Amino acid sequence: MADHRRIALCTLGGTIAARPHPASGPGVSPGEISPPLRSASIVPGVDVEVSERRFEQVASAAVNFSTIREVLTHAEWEADRGATGIVVTCGTDMLEEIAFALDVQWSRRVPLVVTGAMRHPGLRSADGPANLTAAFRIVAESSFTDLGCLVVMNDRVHAPWQLQKRHTSNTDAFTSVHSGPVGEVCENGVHLYSRPVRRRSISVSPDAQFPPVTLVRAALADDGRMLGPLVDLGYRGLVVEAAGGGSVPPAWAAPLEKIASTIPVLYATRPGAGPALRSTYGGTGAEIDLQSRGLIPAGVLDGLKARVLLCVLLAAGADDTDIRNALDSYSAPALGQ
Repeated sequence: MADHRRIALCTLGGTIAARPHPASGPGVSPGEISPPLRSASIVPGVDVEVSERRFEQVASAAVNFSTIREVLTHAEWEADRGATGIVVTCGTDMLEEIAFALDVQWSRRVPLVVTGAMRHPGLRSADGPANLTAAFRIVAESSFTDLGCLVVMNDRVHAPWQLQKRHTSNTDAFTSVHSGPVGEVCENGVHLYSRPVRRRSISVSPDAQFPPVTLVRAALADDGRMLGPLVDLGYRGLVVEAAGGGSVPPAWAAPLEKIASTIPVLYATRPGAGPALRSTYGGTGAEIDLQSRGLIPAGVLDGLKARVLLCVLLAAGADDTDIRNALDSYSAPALGQ
């Protein structure tokens, strides 16, 4: 007799659910007329029961933190009532940020897997059904408990903190920096090559407000004039994607120091791989100088993930010590993967 698995499917739209909407203009987009996705829930050798909850059917660029919190609340409710796995579908443009936001808040042992599609259902080469089947297969595996949130795209399994989208349209668009994918789907099984480190989840109230946090990127000869108004505009946090391991133009140093005296300011690496350096380079605008001015290194998180983490931490009421401790858990010596 086949094993029975009850899976909760949470859909947010994206390419996997995109259809033509002539009344809305050319192209395809997700919408309320998109058909249910649970029809792909066939896992060989497993009796799968899927319940689908449709949230906003939008492109991933239209997803916000409040919607992600709604998905989490529903996923927690399902897990607490016996669901053996959670699958979330969304657009891929901001999938890495959505998945990481889910990961840092997911506290249940039940597996939560995020997937999507690079090619919409109207194309012969649509990859959504295969990705969704792979996601169902992963959460149906009893050995995939207590791994936090995972992402599966193109049969590769990724830890969200490492995930980066590196191509606009290719089905092999996603890569894991640092240590590579943690596993892959092959034939009728899922192969896990390393177990992602589970860091302490961040508890955010369902009615919490997510304060505005912005991300800026250091660029050659930029005089930093856009930094001045940030605090006056109401931002509660700032992430700087610094060049190399942590360098900004010298003209940025004083404005960043002023901002860091008021709100948390993190610096991450512009290359997107490798840790934010702490003690290599001196001089105005280098990482040693930035830390002396109150900026906080983001460990191995790229700018997008550092911003997500800071948003969630601030929504949870974190103070400066909490923020530093959370980022230290993503520093190079703590990888363990």
